[in-house]
Amino acid sequence: MNFLINEYITLLKEDQELDSLIIDILVSKGITPISKPQKGRQYGVDIAGIGKDTDGIEKVFLITVKQGDITRSVWDSGQNAVRQSLNEILETYISTSLTSKQKKLPKKVIVATNGNLNQTVQITWAKYTEKYEKENLRFDFWGIDYISKMVSDNLLSERLFSFEMRTLLKKTLAFLELKDYDLNHYKNLVDLILDKSIKSKKQLLKQLKLLQICLNIVYKWSEENGYIKSAIYAADKTIIKSFQWLHKQGHFNKSYIQSEFYNIHLLRRKIGIAYYNKVNEHYFVEHSLQRYSRNQIEYSLTVWEEIGIVANIGLTEIKHYQFHYNSETPEQVKIYEKAALTLAEGLVSLINTNPPSHYPLYDDHIIDIEPAIRFLYLTGKKNACLKWLRTLIVGIHDAKILKDFFPLFNANYENLVNYYLGTKKQNEKSTMLLTLLMDWVAILNSEEAYDDLKKIKGLFDDKLNFQIWFPEPNTEKFYLEKEYSRKSGKVKHSISIYDSIKDYQKEITEELDLFSAEKDFNHLKIGYELIFSITSRYHRELPFPFFWRRLINFKTLEN
Repeated sequence: MNFLINEYITLLKEDQELDSLIIDILVSKGITPISKPQKGRQYGVDIAGIGKDTDGIEKVFLITVKQGDITRSVWDSGQNAVRQSLNEILETYISTSLTSKQKKLPKKVIVATNGNLNQTVQITWAKYTEKYEKENLRFDFWGIDYISKMVSDNLLSERLFSFEMRTLLKKTLAFLELKDYDLNHYKNLVDLILDKSIKSKKQLLKQLKLLQICLNIVYKWSEENGYIKSAIYAADKTIIKSFQWLHKQGHFNKSYIQSEFYNIHLLRRKIGIAYYNKVNEHYFVEHSLQRYSRNQIEYSLTVWEEIGIVANIGLTEIKHYQFHYNSETPEQVKIYEKAALTLAEGLVSLINTNPPSHYPLYDDHIIDIEPAIRFLYLTGKKNACLKWLRTLIVGIHDAKILKDFFPLFNANYENLVNYYLGTKKQNEKSTMLLTLLMDWVAILNSEEAYDDLKKIKGLFDDKLNFQIWFPEPNTEKFYLEKEYSRKSGKVKHSISIYDSIKDYQKEITEELDLFSAEKDFNHLKIGYELIFSITSRYHRELPFPFFWRRLINFKTLEN
């Protein structure tokens, strides 16, 4: 956290930015400003204030604000040199600008900068302060590390944020512990930070640093209060919006932007790993998630949400592994690989120890199943994939026979309760979920599971409409926004279940060339295809078929 604040403060200009921040620091320390930065002659003092120092004694604080490191040339050269400013304070400001009462108070002269005191100047600084210090006059140096610490200690009151930003951040933190809080204040905060196009390198970096600071605050706050799940959704919003903002302005070709976006990715990954480490023990206990649910329906919905969360944490780890595959030592890369495998084992156990994972309630549980089964497949858990796949198909079949229940094509909690309890009769006619399962049956080449799917269709007298959504080229304009799969793309319907699985495998292979617009998206060329999975789960929109269908010709390690 301090590192991010440090990085941000180094980008502040001396005039109206760094000095404004220092004024807020004084106020937060109970020191009242008596003069503020202004144009024209100030006799060395940029900010003056009166208040109690750390020793409890009331003093006059006289601050000269500089930007960057204090080097030999900055110390001695020009009318804005540090020595010149200090001399003016001692020789002119104190005698001409302070009242009689203020002159009687002890004084502390401070050099404040968003840099450091260069080693070549440290002896000169020590000699200067030793020469002029006396009983009622002391000197101090506030460098970047000290200012960062003061900001960190009382961040919300600082001018890192505008009034509106501070208000939104405070409201976010106040509501974080509420289970159903939708983070709308944080979403508005992110939108506010990234509300306009920027070309300046310095300003771009400042906005991205500020974004990371906000996310880190939410993360630390949620971690301390035991609600890290909120930080996961905040991280998804942050990375989606920043990706969209940067790409729209054409900034991803800049190496420093790539580096800064990677830092956002790292923070999101850190939050995901922290969440997994906090809750993963529950994944290895039978019916562990039931204790957090008031009834069977809530238990089931909790399980599906958890599957989606862990799957995306896992895919993030795979992406991290890919980032470093050719740039890190084999030992370090092995750590990332082990982390991905550990997450996969946790996901498998979560599925096995919580039976609702066998019985989808909504058709849009495709959004949770797709990244989960793909993650397990990519980590070599093919046997676990097939086992879960068959369990899902059998579970859907049995729920239809025993309870006349079939996953709702349109998610609606009230209807779900009525259908699940049998107080209202279902009339489902369409499914995308079974199409996804059939695709994975083809990828895993399981004729037994394929036959089981035929049985489900038979329960509907072969009238159940299998469908799949494909994006189109114009989908790239919408896919980072809510309802992208409703605003764009096309749906293939009336999909056939052939007698032979080989025929369906052939159809998928042919459609990879015909209906895979997403593989040509400019966004994909950035090398962060993980964004497609993030936006699907965050917005609860349909996943992109290319990313699993391409695996029909993909070889991975056997389990």
